[in-house]
Amino acid sequence: MIGDIVNHPLFGRGRVLEIRNAARSAVVRFDNGIRAVVESNMLSTLQPAGSAASASHRAHSGQSFAPRPERVFTPAETERLEARRTIEALRYGLVPTRRIRELSVGLEAERASLERAFSEVRQSGGEVRIILGEYGAGKSHFFELAAQEALAQNFVVATTSLDLREVPPNRPQRIYHSLMRSLRYPHSTEIGLAPLLERLIAQPNYSTLQDTLRGTLFASALHNYSLMREKPGEALDLVLDWMSGEKVFIKSVRDAAAIKSKEFPLPSLSQMTTAADQYCYLLNGWGWLATQAGYAGLAVLIDESEHYSLLNQRSQERADNFFKALIYTALGARSRINESDLQHQHRAHPFRLTESSHLLLLFAVTPSANTFDYRRWLDEDQVLALNKYLPRAALDELMARLHVLHRQAYAYNTSEQFLDVAQGLLECLDSNLINLRQVIRLAIEIFDLCYAHKDYAATQAIAELRGALLNG
Repeated sequence: MIGDIVNHPLFGRGRVLEIRNAARSAVVRFDNGIRAVVESNMLSTLQPAGSAASASHRAHSGQSFAPRPERVFTPAETERLEARRTIEALRYGLVPTRRIRELSVGLEAERASLERAFSEVRQSGGEVRIILGEYGAGKSHFFELAAQEALAQNFVVATTSLDLREVPPNRPQRIYHSLMRSLRYPHSTEIGLAPLLERLIAQPNYSTLQDTLRGTLFASALHNYSLMREKPGEALDLVLDWMSGEKVFIKSVRDAAAIKSKEFPLPSLSQMTTAADQYCYLLNGWGWLATQAGYAGLAVLIDESEHYSLLNQRSQERADNFFKALIYTALGARSRINESDLQHQHRAHPFRLTESSHLLLLFAVTPSANTFDYRRWLDEDQVLALNKYLPRAALDELMARLHVLHRQAYAYNTSEQFLDVAQGLLECLDSNLINLRQVIRLAIEIFDLCYAHKDYAATQAIAELRGALLNG
């Protein structure tokens, strides 16, 4: 199964990198840049790892197979399929990216704060928000909602989830690389750095832009890409990997590049934990270049995922240094942090290409005594504390929307039982028996039962659930 090209109902197409838990789960690198551990039974195989060799064997042996005709779905079937995918994502506790606004309730204050942050980036050049929430309180949901809102506001969006093995909090290079691989654009399905470079090259003021950037890494990136893009291949891939922070041999990049001179430098990107200055400079530069390409700026979303607390003291200090440097770079003169408070590499590097970063920086954080000390660096209005409880009206609205979605997914009509479900789950939520994520998963399961067993009432399911929770 390793190497298979697979499809996931939420994340889409990707390649299997690793098998875990006796093949019950798999590590998949998806085409949208996300790397995630998913349940194996959620994956459908599009192309087995050995299919290329099999195809070659069939060609030499004279065997041939007619391609399977592609099915064309009607609008009603497409809508039903999208609803089914959303329900399946919710069933597994995943965030449904396609219909996230439809399922966002009770977040009026948080969304208003996010809207102010977008305005602040346009007016002052940068802003920061911390999303603070207990496990299961909706951090991941709001994290993706913020990404969708940023795209709707014409921002380029980069997201990453920290992980001790792949994206450690104290490794600026790993974080930068993960962010660059995930770049998303408004009104486009393209990902990565190449679409931004294409748009910059197409600008009427491209030659002026090159003159402004001359002598910087960004001038080299743009000029080499413009010369090499007509002949895609290994050389272009190597240069793009270097721009995106991939761990590459800089000599190989310089050999592959179309042009090398002092005006178009090709510096190596540091792997050191003290390289906060270099990677803040890069993010600042891409944020400014995004505005030159017609976007509002760059939204950088980092999910701390409770991995900071697992670092040793020295590694936490390095992670603190990078997080503080990001905040300093985003806020500029409005920051509480001074550059003298930050640790440079052995060879100091500027933190910014331009004074205005055009960066919206957003961290998702779980409250903990051992998390990074963001309150010393930010104002209270820059911290969004998610409430783990929902008001009755908001939960009623959420249950109604879930019920409509479930009926749409499975094409049925039944009596309106969602109010009974909302009342029962609200009591369990208020009693701290379950969290908000579990509320949604349990609601889906109750709707499943009522759909599969016509004589089964929602009130019966709620009574059984309450009894199991109280007696457990």
